[in-house]
Amino acid sequence: MKVTVHVDVERDVRDEAARQLAEQDLAIDETMRIVLEHAAAGCGPDFGALAPNATTVEAIKAARRGEDVELGTPAEALAELNRDN
Repeated sequence: MKVTVHVDVERDVRDEAARQLAEQDLAIDETMRIVLEHAAAGCGPDFGALAPNATTVEAIKAARRGEDVELGTPAEALAELNRDN
């Protein structure tokens, strides 16, 4: 069963967060879901995980457009996904 979570935050913080997340093709609700699922799995907040590199951002956009994304071998894919910007 799904529930709705409400968060009180200043409007300027929300607006800037939305702008920053949009640059990564993420929305606030998606980001909060990721953070909560991460916490529910017993992990602390890893905000670095929410900052994908440029290649990952492009792969996300391509996947959302329904395009195939070629990442090579699993080891190559992980290395690329973990590479700094």
